[in-house]
Amino acid sequence: MSAGADQTPPLEYTAAPISSWERLYRFLEAGQIPWNAGKPDRDLVRLVESGAIAPGKTLDVGTGLGHDAVFLARKGFPVVTVDISPTAVKLAKAAAAEAQVEEAIEFRTEDALRMSLPAGGLSFVNDRGFFHYLKPDERSPYVALVHQALAPAGLLLLRTFCDAEPPGFGPARYKKAELEELFTKSFEPLEFKESVFEGATKAKSFLCLLRKR
Repeated sequence: MSAGADQTPPLEYTAAPISSWERLYRFLEAGQIPWNAGKPDRDLVRLVESGAIAPGKTLDVGTGLGHDAVFLARKGFPVVTVDISPTAVKLAKAAAAEAQVEEAIEFRTEDALRMSLPAGGLSFVNDRGFFHYLKPDERSPYVALVHQALAPAGLLLLRTFCDAEPPGFGPARYKKAELEELFTKSFEPLEFKESVFEGATKAKSFLCLLRKR
């Protein structure tokens, strides 16, 4: 072998790593996903069916398997969904197709904190379990993003872990005062109660219906 013949660099595996969210949706069965209740959030259903949340342009943030988005589309809401996991979006699209509401839903695969939203273009934001995974330095920017995207008197429905849930792995556990500090400068609380996440773990949560000031 001549000198220098072994200088060709070795082949490297360059596929992008799978994010933790993508891994979860790709490799777990739906019933194994802790927050999957297999149906829309019961408080969302209650508030929509009572008329407290009226149909209008909606963002379903961290849509996951799409149960809430499909319910809202069936109720006449034009919905934009966002999730960072391509597999979650694929599964949500399949659920929408099965329910024959795919035409009412725009599916976006991206980081919700970096998505482009027209100012004042939304009447409702649904957040079931997205906010409580944000890092401390992402929380105020998220509140500002949602506030800017909502029309005057637009609504945010927030379900997040609360401090009644024992400490451990997973999302941040919020005290009521912490949520009030973050949100009530920009939003008026219409409903604020302790509840649970429907799903396998029944984690303790706060359910907050907030109106843009």
